[in-house]
Amino acid sequence: MRSWLWLLAGAALLPFTLLQTTIPLAAWVAPVLLLRFARTTRARWALPALAVAVAVGAAISFRGVFPGDQIAMIAAGAGVLGVVPYALDGLLGRRLSGLPRTLVFPAADVALAFLFSTGEMGTMGHAVGTQVGNLPLLQSVSVTGLWGLAFLIAWTAPVCNELWERGFDLRAAGRSTVVWVCSLSAVLLLGGARLVFDPPAGSTVRVAALAPNRATDDASVAAGIKAGPRSAAERAELRRRYYTPTVDDMFDRTVTAARSGARIVLWSEAAAYDFVEEGAAVVERARAVARAERIYLQIGVVYLLPRERSPNVEIRAIMIDPGGTVVWNYLKTSTPVGDGNVPGPGVVPTIDTPYGRLATVICFDANFMPLVRQAGQAGADILLLPSSDYAQVTDALAQQAVLRGVENGMSVVRSARLGTSIAVDHQGRMIGYEASWFSSDARTTDHTMTVTVPLQGRHTPYSRWVGDAVAWLCLTGLLAMTAVAAVRRFRPTAAAEPDRATEPALPAVRS
Repeated sequence: MRSWLWLLAGAALLPFTLLQTTIPLAAWVAPVLLLRFARTTRARWALPALAVAVAVGAAISFRGVFPGDQIAMIAAGAGVLGVVPYALDGLLGRRLSGLPRTLVFPAADVALAFLFSTGEMGTMGHAVGTQVGNLPLLQSVSVTGLWGLAFLIAWTAPVCNELWERGFDLRAAGRSTVVWVCSLSAVLLLGGARLVFDPPAGSTVRVAALAPNRATDDASVAAGIKAGPRSAAERAELRRRYYTPTVDDMFDRTVTAARSGARIVLWSEAAAYDFVEEGAAVVERARAVARAERIYLQIGVVYLLPRERSPNVEIRAIMIDPGGTVVWNYLKTSTPVGDGNVPGPGVVPTIDTPYGRLATVICFDANFMPLVRQAGQAGADILLLPSSDYAQVTDALAQQAVLRGVENGMSVVRSARLGTSIAVDHQGRMIGYEASWFSSDARTTDHTMTVTVPLQGRHTPYSRWVGDAVAWLCLTGLLAMTAVAAVRRFRPTAAAEPDRATEPALPAVRS
């Protein structure tokens, strides 16, 4: 019965490991407890129970994000996939010993997450996002990307279980514990050294991140304007009543920010809406403002297309330089559920300015590591990240934005409509935070975040050379360990014996 207590304790922590209401320590402890349950309970009972626990945890984490039927499907999928690392630990681990035995679980966990990241959700909600507040630990992603830290967190579970199975005798636990402790210590010490000896230095630039006025935005949303064919007269009336008030306010605040010293002004995603037939009007106005105020101005516009079937909107980030020239017109690459947007070509634009090399992607795009890595490979110093969220996902999306910045050595300025705006430097330090969209007086609040951002980023091993190598290494390593375990199954006499000087035989474990 005690093993089921480990299941209940681990399951209780799972909802705090991703998406909403996260607790950093839960990401480390939950797998330890669940793996303890899996190793001390027969597989025919353990795996279904773990699937249910993971499914329930996913359903709680995704509450309010999707309709109930979609959450049920997501939870069911999470339950099936979530047991894979535990199943492989039981299947392969019994035929391996010492350090290799502890590597099965983290290799499977990272390989599974890597394969999942190539899908529509990217890395959204990954447990590594919960660690963004631990700056020494966070620096590791500048070398290995998210995957190295994901491996370290998952590796904790089998190492702790090795200790547990040996009565927490450090001498008996052998080299696996030593290697894990040395690895974690190295990550923390080197990360701390990077923070101390290579902090952001030099010149800075003042950046203003603007989200639309809550009252006018709410009125536009309440009107329920949909994409589709409309007459010129109908478009003109809808623009006058709902879209022009927001656009007027955004440009007024842009001028105010510029005259207060901002050299870069960033609108949120979907700060303005317009019909594609009149799409040039807001751009021409933005060009005039940028030229008059001598600023870099990036506006966020959603263009409604004259068709009812999805995809029927274009979500764009348009950058204008101080001379009034449009230097990029970026079309959102990702296609989140519900946006109905035409996907862009997936090419991240950059521009050299007196304030460093600037780049941009839009909101959900930041969940896709290879996409944002384009900016890192181009040597971008500041990533402008216009976003439009809602309360249930804004923290998770902001966490992924921080990870992308540290991975690629860039400061990130994230201006969010329906969410939380943040700014961080290239080492993940929080330099700006604005969450007034959710305040009680949000309809009368100026949703502007003004920050001072370092001009110079850093080239990182992840962006230049490493990329997803750690994830591929986990995938190939898992296949290699599977092959070794298969050989040992059919040739048991060839199986390597544990080093009994340091690792006594494991006690019998039911499976």
